[in-house]
Amino acid sequence: MRIENQHLFLKVTRSKHIPNSQSFNEVLGDAIRDIQETSLPSTKGTTKPHITEAILQEVRRSAHKYGVPQELILAIIQQESSFNPMAYNKNKDGTEDRGLMQVNYQHNIKLMKEYGIEDPNQLYDIKTNIEIGTRILYENYKNFKDWIMAVKAYNGIRANNWEYVKSVFEKISLYR
Repeated sequence: MRIENQHLFLKVTRSKHIPNSQSFNEVLGDAIRDIQETSLPSTKGTTKPHITEAILQEVRRSAHKYGVPQELILAIIQQESSFNPMAYNKNKDGTEDRGLMQVNYQHNIKLMKEYGIEDPNQLYDIKTNIEIGTRILYENYKNFKDWIMAVKAYNGIRANNWEYVKSVFEKISLYR
């Protein structure tokens, strides 16, 4: 797989793969509609989790500062941590994700220095975590000029994580 001129070209090896003539946006939309039409559980009709005012205030501030849709930030927080500011994950590569947006200290050393983060545990702070997580999402959008690819890159651009991307975009409807 490689990215050229903001288009995603995939080698077609099986009929289930995305044909070159169809954009990922079309495929993602089709996949979300398929899920909603099947008997599989869907996020439609699901109630929003309880979100503290501190989280909402920081999401609003970061969304405004970086021009990232507020509902996208909330969907990523729900996907990454279920709104648990103390969420922690140790990755296969030994790095660690912390906080609401599961920010990875080791993968973002340049940003950590810019924000004065010397201890990875500082990422448990709600304001710090949402600020940096939103900044990463914003930088991804600047790089790819596409929210779908920005979300994919947030979770890992080289990862086979289209289910993650689809799940995040399904959750957005809860916050509109």
